[in-house]
Order: sequence, then structure tokens, then C-alpha cells
Amino acid sequence: MKNFEYYSPVKILFGQGKRHSLGEEIKDKYKRVLLAVSKGPFRENGTFKDIKDSLEKQGIQVFEMGDIDSNPRLSSVVEGAEICKENDIECVIALGGGSAMDCSKVIAAAAKTDVNPYNFLWGDKVEMKDSLDVITIPTIAATGTEVNNWAVIVDDDTKEKGDCQIAFPTIALMDPEIFASAPLRLTLWGAMDILSHTFEFYFNGYTGSIFQSRFSESILLATMECIERLVKDEKDIEARGELMWCAVMAWGGLTKIGREDPDMACHSIEVCFSGYLDTHHGACLGVMTPRWMEMTYKEAPEIFARFARNVMGIEEDDDLEAAKLGVAKYKAWLKQVGAPNTYFDIGNKEFNDEQLNHVAKTAWKIYDGNIGRIKKWNLEEIIELLSAGRIKY
Repeated sequence: MKNFEYYSPVKILFGQGKRHSLGEEIKDKYKRVLLAVSKGPFRENGTFKDIKDSLEKQGIQVFEMGDIDSNPRLSSVVEGAEICKENDIECVIALGGGSAMDCSKVIAAAAKTDVNPYNFLWGDKVEMKDSLDVITIPTIAATGTEVNNWAVIVDDDTKEKGDCQIAFPTIALMDPEIFASAPLRLTLWGAMDILSHTFEFYFNGYTGSIFQSRFSESILLATMECIERLVKDEKDIEARGELMWCAVMAWGGLTKIGREDPDMACHSIEVCFSGYLDTHHGACLGVMTPRWMEMTYKEAPEIFARFARNVMGIEEDDDLEAAKLGVAKYKAWLKQVGAPNTYFDIGNKEFNDEQLNHVAKTAWKIYDGNIGRIKKWNLEEIIELLSAGRIKY
């Protein structure tokens, strides 16, 4: 295991019905808050009202902004920051998926420091020095951004995604009853993100951490079990709660401890894909990841063989053959649970050669041609990987 430092100041409030107690939790700390919500059914299904009522019952004044796109725009950050500055907001509360939570983190930093938010993400890449407090209320299990200090935003003009390290949330309120309103399709798409983030450290080429490797395998197995339970009964509230916790474990800061850098090949390519084509991030990862595995396992057969044996239950002594069988069994499992197979399962778009070439070239430019760890991808291979997502496996 490598030397490491670990820090997380986030207070987690987990449990069914926790949304009703948020006002009581923060009544002595804030009097004016911005409530930012993702586009979706949250106003119609009563979730937004539950949160707002909980706050207003404690005398907290609630301000609102326009609902945030699934790939959050820089323009939404600017809008939110202006509302905060004009109304002396003390805390930004994010209700939604990664879109609302990432957007709220950057809103809070821009409002407190008066830095143009563009410069956190692109431009001068200004280091965040201060921020309003942020409370995250995830409506789906996916990115783990509810407890980490990262944010990803889309430039309205270029359609490129930028990321930055930003302030940690102060509180993450995780209520499985909120997640229960998510349809099975979106639940599966979010779970693809959990699996992808777990793979990024598991398949990074470093094998020197006994516990962390076992930890990643536990997250993978638990996530897959929860998905199987929800496919049988999408109202299984215990499985939804467990899946929310899997998301936090996958990308909340624990999986990276004592390891080298993650292999972010799929994420590096996908953020350029969903930013440009405005598709669902987790769903695209669900399409790309098995293709990435097929094109990568021969580079590190011993690691993929471990995955095959410990996660997929393959009994085969030869590492290369075990790795091949493990990838095939994982693909079969994805089919079994109804994960997205091609891009056409997640969007009514062309996904033509010109678009995919643009995505590949954008990723190549943004990451200076440095994509992947156990396999270094060249531009032609990235285009091949992207093109494979149009054909069913």
C-alpha cells in the first residue's frame, strides 16, 4: 500500500424519511438558502416540497433558481451565483443527481469568492480559496459527488466539460425514499457509474494493496446484488439504500487510499461524449465499459483474471483465458439486468462518424493524448472504442 492522506469533513445523514428533518438539522446555522434542483419529477412528486417545507417550518428563507440540466451548464452556475450574491445566501442546497450537486458546488465557490466560475474550470484554473456551505441531497445512486470535492460542468458554447476541485459539502442527506422515486431505467444507468468508478482503481495496474483490492471487489459485488434485487422489485427500499451507500464508497474518497492513480480512460472519453451529445453520463459508461474491457484485458490478464474469479465466479487456472471468460460473463450479466447495450438505448440521436470523431479528438486534445494507464490509447483506438458502442454485443 502506498503512503496516503485522507480527509473528509462531510456529515452524512442517512435513512428513510431524513428529508423531513433537514430544517431541524440546520435551523441554528442558516437563515437564507438557495435550493437548486435537477430537471426531473422532483417538483411534481413532492420531493422538492418536502425539502422546502422542512426548511420554511424552521424560519429558513428559501430562494430558487431554474432547474439544472442533466449535464450542468456554466450558465446555470452563473445564474445561481448571482442569486446568492444578490440575496446574501448562506448555503446552497442541491437536490438531484450529479448535475445539481456539481453545479451547486461551483455556484457556492463563485458566489463566495466573486471569481468568474469559468476560471475554476477552464481559463486560469483558479484554485478555490473559499465557498459558501453546500448541502447535497442525492436523488439517485451514481457519482458519489454528494461527499467529494469534485465538480464537472459543461461550457455552453464549446460543449466541452471542465472539472475542478472545489469545497467539500458540509452535509450529505441520503434518503432512500427519495431514490425510490427513480425509475428502474435511471437506477440502472446510475449504477453503471458506480461500477465504472470502482473499476478505475481496481484496474489501474497497481496490485500492492490487499485490503483495497478486496474492498473494490466488495463494492462491485454489492452493487451487482442490489441491481439484481431491484430488477426483481424496483420498490425494494433496502436495496436502494445499499446502492446509495455503494455510490459513496465507490467515489467518495475511500477507494483511492494507498493506491496509484485511477485508470480514467472510460471517464475521460465519456465526459467529452455526453458534453457534446448531451446524453446521460452513467448510461454512456454502461455502453463503453464492456467494450473497454474487451480491448484492454490482454494488457493486464492477471488483474482481469482476478476480477473473473473473485467477482464473476470463473474457475479457470490460465489467467488470459480466465480474463476473457470474465469479461464475457460480465457482458452477459449486463444483458441480463437490462443495462444499456448501445448508444441507441439511451438517446434518439444519429451517433454518426463525424460526431464520434469529434468526441475522440476532443478527448485527445483535453487530455494531451494521455488517456489510460494499463493501456495507453491512441486516437484511432479511441475512435474504434467509440464506434463499437453503436453495435450490439
